[in-house]
Amino acid sequence: MTTTAISTVRDLDSFVRTAKGRAVPDDALVALLRQNGWSERRIYSSLSGYYGELLGVAPPSRSGRGEQAREAFLYLLSFITLGFWTVALGQIFAQLIARRFPDAANPLYGHSVVYDVAWQLATLIVAFPAFLVIGRLIAGELRRRPDAFDSGIRAWLTHIALVIAGLITLSDGILFVSAFLRGELTAQFILNTIVVVGLGGGVFAYYLRTLRPAHAE
Repeated sequence: MTTTAISTVRDLDSFVRTAKGRAVPDDALVALLRQNGWSERRIYSSLSGYYGELLGVAPPSRSGRGEQAREAFLYLLSFITLGFWTVALGQIFAQLIARRFPDAANPLYGHSVVYDVAWQLATLIVAFPAFLVIGRLIAGELRRRPDAFDSGIRAWLTHIALVIAGLITLSDGILFVSAFLRGELTAQFILNTIVVVGLGGGVFAYYLRTLRPAHAE
């Protein structure tokens, strides 16, 4: 923690002690500090220190490893199912585009569309509902424990998903510009690029929207 951050936390502790000395209720104090950008976790940590000094006994703490493991499980499963159904959807679009704008260098066989995308359709049918169910579980967990918004596990895994989505979108943009400079753009290539950028950008926007504005620490 930097010197500035330590000084800021000390200011918070001093404010909490002064407010409690004037009999400010805990709920009003928490609401005020949250409005000023502090996370609930940091506020309650400061309140815990205040009551520990007041009573002469540190508040008992309970290990949060079980909740952290559950968070990691839900978010990882959410990312995995998201990856399954987005890749499957992209492949379905690629197959449809290839049929509409065939490439002479890669001729299509005489199978039906459903036959060629059966695996992708099955993946989409299974993974997409699973993704929605897991999303509802995560939303319920956040409603039950608002402090989970400030979870380090949630922040790390969400930002990892953002990085992956950003890399995919950036890489596809580079490939598109490279093909354009070489004069190798085709209708099939352009449409496939649009699909990849659309899916990658959609995932990026989705996870960016799930992040609350960062609270000052």
